[in-house]
Amino acid sequence: MKTKEEILKEMTYRERCIVGYRIEEMEKEYEEAKNYGRYDKKLESYVNSKGEQVVHRKEVVFTDVFAVIPLSREYYSNVARDKDYVKKLDKIITDVMIASLRQRDEERMKKNKSEGAKEEKAINEEVVTEKQQNEEDLKKKEEADLKVKRLVEVIDADDAATDKQKKEADQKQTEEKAEVPITEVNTSTDSEVLNNIVEQCKKCM
Repeated sequence: MKTKEEILKEMTYRERCIVGYRIEEMEKEYEEAKNYGRYDKKLESYVNSKGEQVVHRKEVVFTDVFAVIPLSREYYSNVARDKDYVKKLDKIITDVMIASLRQRDEERMKKNKSEGAKEEKAINEEVVTEKQQNEEDLKKKEEADLKVKRLVEVIDADDAATDKQKKEADQKQTEEKAEVPITEVNTSTDSEVLNNIVEQCKKCM
């Protein structure tokens, strides 16, 4: 199979004229479509009266079109063998001329795929991060609950100790109050006894 460079070297004035004519025709169809506002939003390009995509001549790669134009002998040989060859060739030439659109669409698909992959990765990372955050929040809550539990236990222990001390103090105070009257009674009785003895002694004297 001949390379692109080899094919271009073999090109004659005829093939060059064909390429020039096809590019001019494409340019006319493009300008007409632009003037009539025939823009296909789905295809994102201008289309001719047949609904086929068309581009400005600056978008056409001249050498690429050259490469698909058959030499004279090859052209007539193929026409003789295949009655649909002319239509097939016309489709091939058109596809090459609007290759920039196809390339644009392919690049856009790759970009969308790449962005989709990045977005999916970001979502997965966000899910992982959210899961980790939830685990950390749960751990912090458990630690806080444990601290509160321990603090309650300490407070309860302090309250119990305080209550015990208060009860002991109250009991001691109660016992002291109970002993005072007994002491006073006993003291009063001893004084009376002593006075009686003194009085008796005076009488004896």
